[in-house]
Amino acid sequence: MKILLLGEFSSLHKNLQEGLSELGHDVDIASSGDGWKNIERSIDLNSNGIYLIRGIRKVIKKYQLLEIVKNYDVVQLINPFELYGRFEPNKFFFKKLIKNSKKFFLLGAGSDSFFWLYGRSKLRYGPFNDILKYDLNNSKKSHLESNRAFKLNKYVADNCDGIIPIMFEYETSYEDHYNLLNTIPIPINLKKVEFTENIIKDKIVIFHGLNRYGFKGTRHIEEAFAFLSKKYPYELELIIDGRMPLDKYLEVMKKTNVVIDQTNTYSLGVNGIYALAMGKVVMGGSEPESMKSIGVKESPVINIKPNSQNIIDAVEKLLLNKEQITQLGFESRQFAEEVHQHVKIAKKYLYTWSSGHNI
Repeated sequence: MKILLLGEFSSLHKNLQEGLSELGHDVDIASSGDGWKNIERSIDLNSNGIYLIRGIRKVIKKYQLLEIVKNYDVVQLINPFELYGRFEPNKFFFKKLIKNSKKFFLLGAGSDSFFWLYGRSKLRYGPFNDILKYDLNNSKKSHLESNRAFKLNKYVADNCDGIIPIMFEYETSYEDHYNLLNTIPIPINLKKVEFTENIIKDKIVIFHGLNRYGFKGTRHIEEAFAFLSKKYPYELELIIDGRMPLDKYLEVMKKTNVVIDQTNTYSLGVNGIYALAMGKVVMGGSEPESMKSIGVKESPVINIKPNSQNIIDAVEKLLLNKEQITQLGFESRQFAEEVHQHVKIAKKYLYTWSSGHNI
C-alpha cells in the first residue's frame, strides 16, 4: 500500500511511518518538520525567505499536494490547521485535497477547533486557560475558536473517510461525529529507544521538559518543585529545562529517575511515552477514561492533576517507597512495548484504513 502522512507532531507520524515500512508499505511524510524540532520528512513543506516570499512558497508547496495525493492509496492528515493558510481559500484547498485522495483520514491530534469548543466544555480540566494566558500572551480567545476556523475544521471532519483520535481528549471532542473511529494509541519505535535499569544514585532525579509552558501546566510543577526543593534538598534533584539539543536532552533523561510529562491532560503525550520506553517512572495523564480509551486496565503511570499539592503528594509518596522505582521502570518499558510499539500500532491503522473501523 502507498501511504501519505500529512503533517507532524513530535514524531508521531515518523514513528508510524517506520512501523508501516517494516510491514512492507511505501510511506511518505509531507510536513514542515514540526517547527524547531525539524523532524525528518520525505516531502518538505517548509519555506525560507522574507515574510512575503516565505508565504508564497508555502502556498505553492501546499497546492502541489493536490496532484501528489493522487498517487497514494491512503492520505492521513494530522490536523486541519497544519495546512491552514490565513489568507487562502482554505475550503477550496481541502475540498480538492479530499476529492483527489482515494481515501482520506483525519487524526484527532493537537489543538483544533473541536478540541477547543467541545473538548473544553466536556473535560473536567484541560490546558485551555493556561494556553490563553501563557502561550498566547493573555489572549481572551484562541483563533481556533473563531467561526471561520470551526467551519473549516467541520468541513474536513464531515468529508473525510474517518476521524482517528490519538487519545481520550480528542475522542471526547469528536464523540458526536458520525464518522468517529476508535482511539489508536501514539506509536513509538522502541528499537530506537534504549532501556536502562532505573537505579537511584545520590538523589532521586525528577525532570520536566520545558516546552509549551501553558499547555503542559508547567506552573503547577514549578510551584511543587519550589516546595519540594526546600523540604528535601538532600533527597531530590529537581530539573525543569527545555528546547535543548537532542544530545543534551538525552543526557538529562539518562540520569533521570522520574519524568513529569504534563499536568493539564488526561493522557500522556509523546514525551511521556518516550520516557516510559526508557524505563523512567512517569507522572502525567493516566485518568480512568484515558485508560479505557486505549483499551488497557492498568498503567504504571502515576496520574497527576493540574494542582501543585497533588504533585507534591505524588512525589512524597514515591519518596516513601523509593525501593519501588526500579520495578516501576521495568513496568514502564513493558507498558510501552504492549501498548505503543510502532509495528503493533501500524497494524491497527492498516486495519482501520482498510475496513473503516477498528480492531
